Order: sequence, then C-alpha cells, then structure tokens
Amino acid sequence: MKKVLSDIQDGTFAKDFLLDMSEAGSQVHFNAMRKIAAEHPLEVVGADIRKLYSWNDEEKLINN
Repeated sequence: MKKVLSDIQDGTFAKDFLLDMSEAGSQVHFNAMRKIAAEHPLEVVGADIRKLYSWNDEEKLINN
C-alpha cells in the first residue's frame, strides 16, 4: 500500500496509466489486470450463481 500511495503522490501512477491508455500503450497492463481479476475464484462462483437467477430467460432455481 505504501508503494501505491507513493506512486499516486509522485505522479508515477497517473503517468503510467495515461501511457497504458494511449494508442502506443495499447492498454496492455489494463487488459492483463482485467484478465487476472476475471480469473479470480470469486468471479467464477459469481458467474455460476448469476446463471441461477430468473433474468436469464431459462427455468432457474432462484426466481425473484
């Protein structure tokens, strides 16, 4: 956390973020972080639970 705070305070975070979001950066870091987050076990379980809800147009276990 101290490293992140330091990067925010000295502008490193903003500089890196803007570079990553530019055409030259091609969002490489951003997309890598999204991929890592999507593979977290909580996301896998959440996807399975969302399939159970009635808003998916199929006969489901949970009907709200």
